[in-house]
Amino acid sequence: MNALHSCKRKNILQILLILLLFTPTTYCLSQTNNEQFNFIVNHLKFEALDHDSTTQYSKDKEGNTWLKITIPQDLLNKPLILQFPTIHVNNYNIYAKQNGLWEKTTINTDLEGGKIRPLYQENHFITDHEIIYFKSKSSYVHYGNFILVERAEYRSIMLNTMIKIEVFYSLFLLSIALTFGLYSLFKEKVILIYCIYIVSVFIIYLVEDGLLYFLYNKQCNELLILAISIPISCLIFSLFIYYFLDIQRLPSKLKYFYSFQVLLYIVLGIVLYQTNNSLYFIIIVCSTLVSTIITLALVLKYYKEDMSVRFITYSFSVIALTSMTYYLSIFPGNYYLSFVDKDKIRIIYSIAFTLASYSLWIKAKKLKADHESLKNELESLKANQSQKAHKDLEHKEKTPNHYTEKSPFKEQSIQDVLKEKYLCTDREIDVIMGIWDGLSNQEIAEKLSISLSTTKHHVSNAYTKLDVKTRSQALLLKATLLSGK
Repeated sequence: MNALHSCKRKNILQILLILLLFTPTTYCLSQTNNEQFNFIVNHLKFEALDHDSTTQYSKDKEGNTWLKITIPQDLLNKPLILQFPTIHVNNYNIYAKQNGLWEKTTINTDLEGGKIRPLYQENHFITDHEIIYFKSKSSYVHYGNFILVERAEYRSIMLNTMIKIEVFYSLFLLSIALTFGLYSLFKEKVILIYCIYIVSVFIIYLVEDGLLYFLYNKQCNELLILAISIPISCLIFSLFIYYFLDIQRLPSKLKYFYSFQVLLYIVLGIVLYQTNNSLYFIIIVCSTLVSTIITLALVLKYYKEDMSVRFITYSFSVIALTSMTYYLSIFPGNYYLSFVDKDKIRIIYSIAFTLASYSLWIKAKKLKADHESLKNELESLKANQSQKAHKDLEHKEKTPNHYTEKSPFKEQSIQDVLKEKYLCTDREIDVIMGIWDGLSNQEIAEKLSISLSTTKHHVSNAYTKLDVKTRSQALLLKATLLSGK
């Protein structure tokens, strides 16, 4: 009996040892009801993605998307990794066949059973069958833009991807640094708003590149974060245009429209949080596109003569359209818009923001040069006025005064003359009065709470209407108006 009992113990130990040896290679697989699974896939009608693809897709009655993926012969019985490089395709299942049985792979688990934290969902598996199945609720998988490679090759693919991402973010950070440098140089509120806008786009793309998925291990609702970030970025851009063009009064309809947009974003964000339905996200994206188009139309209406502003407008128009195309290709699953992927968007964003920042830099340098020139001219004019006043005082002391000086006209009378005779606007009159008070363009801008570029624009218009070219001529015109009255 003791011998028999000892033999049983040995058999149990052998079984446990065998299980321990085989557990690491099968840890990332879970059992699947093979009969039920075979029944489901056999009743699906698969169609080829395109003429050149061996991958097929189908839809079941529950609205799930299935992919029938063919494994190359040279990859059978090797450690493989399958990944969709996007945050918008996750929580999917991979079914691989091993030893005649279908197994569902475990998400973000390597073949040794260790947990991993990738940027996007990964599935590690080994199969001896040439067909695997993919199941997801996302329609974006129709395009077959997935990575399926041997584990050793996957590292080189990730290395190339990281290099492209680093170049993209380097250009992004360069744009932010350049814009912040402009703000520290000119202290213009509009430049700070533009810098915040670039940062908001930077954050959106960090989410798209899987940063939150990596940090929170798929426990974060990236769609909700994007639904909050995209409208905020859109509103910051509208605010930037409003201050940059110094739009004094928006039409009442536009005020109501922007108010409605803000309310719509809040309501849709709450509904999206409650339902997690991507349809509401698409409505948010479409609303932001409409708001952006209206904002860009304001640019063309209020600032037609400035080519640098028009150039910035064209850059942001391309950004808005490509972003819209990208999101519409994901959630409604529009195959005809699938030509816009993240790599193309990275290139477009990099070029657009680099050129836009460069345009702002050129414009700022020009404004600085104009400011220095006007400052030197003003200092020279003040010196001439002081010398002239000193000579006039000496002349008055030597000459007896036999007449009563005329009282100078009130400032309001001069304003009436400027408005009626020279057809100047109220803002142009404010700028002219500032010039006559000896203020520089920067001081006028601070006094009127407008940007330096807008002040320069009003000065140019005022000079044209007064038929003068310099501040000296403008001051002489004031003396002429006073003496003529």
